[in-house]
Amino acid sequence: MRVLLVEDDSQLARALRLTLERDGVSVDDAGTIEAAWTQASARDFDAIVLDLGLPDGHGTTLIERLRRVDRDVPIAVLTGQADERATIRALDAGADDYLTKPVALDVFRARVRALVRRGKGRRKARLAAGNVVLDRLARTVAVDGALLSLTPRELALLEQFLSHTDSVVSREDLLDRVFGLRFDPGTNVLDVAISRLRRKLRDAGANVTIVGQRGRGFVLSRN
Repeated sequence: MRVLLVEDDSQLARALRLTLERDGVSVDDAGTIEAAWTQASARDFDAIVLDLGLPDGHGTTLIERLRRVDRDVPIAVLTGQADERATIRALDAGADDYLTKPVALDVFRARVRALVRRGKGRRKARLAAGNVVLDRLARTVAVDGALLSLTPRELALLEQFLSHTDSVVSREDLLDRVFGLRFDPGTNVLDVAISRLRRKLRDAGANVTIVGQRGRGFVLSRN
């Protein structure tokens, strides 16, 4: 589970991050709208916790930008007790929940868990590119209707590429999301896994393939 925490109060951000990390949640930090937009555009999050009062503007701006590009990640906003208008504005813009400062940490943890559950219900059941279809619920992959045998790790890799069709997925993101590594181990473990997945797709007659982008990562492209 990965959460983006957007909060410019470093003390509060640290307390909230540590609270989530104790539950095994991976937390990415951002202190401005632009930093949060960059991160939210580059990777998928299970939820976003967003302070409304940020140095470069109102947090509602980020919500509106994400909803305009059809990013349906669940968002909870942090508001002050007297910010009723700001809360209403954020909910109208597409926020899913709100938390009032000061935040009780146990309540915060429970609300984030509920937010993530809500987001999982929204995720597309199927992902497709070309003649390749991945069923997220059944955890199966088919090429032209014929089931393709993949290991759990190969399936997780393909899911990342199908979630970012025609976009480069960085090595760091793949190592993190598929292998659980928040650093590059300096081995070719990722390249070997991608090579095997690429070969299985080719042998099954897939009309998409995984292409390496030197210094950037990998992209799923049509043949």
